[in-house]
Amino acid sequence: MKPPILLKTIFDICFIFSALSLAGVMIMLVVNIFTGIDVPFISIENPSKDVNNLALWILVLLEVVRTGTFLYGLFVLRKLIRSFFRNKLYTRLQIASFNLSGRLICLSVILGAISEFLKKLIVDSRISLNFGLEFSFSSFWIILAFGIFLIFLSKVFENARILKQENDLTV
Repeated sequence: MKPPILLKTIFDICFIFSALSLAGVMIMLVVNIFTGIDVPFISIENPSKDVNNLALWILVLLEVVRTGTFLYGLFVLRKLIRSFFRNKLYTRLQIASFNLSGRLICLSVILGAISEFLKKLIVDSRISLNFGLEFSFSSFWIILAFGIFLIFLSKVFENARILKQENDLTV
């Protein structure tokens, strides 16, 4: 089997850019906390007078946790892709990596939806539920389906590992 070099390169680029942006955000948040200098990328247009500053920081923290969760999911996928270069399939590492990355991606999407709901509730002081379909690759449903697919793929790999073990035992 030919190793997936293009896939590895794409995951490497996504991981590096995501890690750099998360590191930049974390540095800016630490600078804001310790020096009080305004963070340039956190701005709220027409904030309500009764918006609690603590609630805004909780929203920012929730977004950082969501991004960190997604970033760790990318890291696990990178490790999984690199394991394919050894020409061994259906290992426990691959099964656990598929499962963990799928769960992390699902958790990240759900945290993003919670964050968006809380942002509308706290900042905009309104509650609205939108059940529309968005046809882009950054859609809630597409990314959630991708995470669930990875979990399903871990189960397929687990079944294939069991079948391979049984096949290796027969003469």
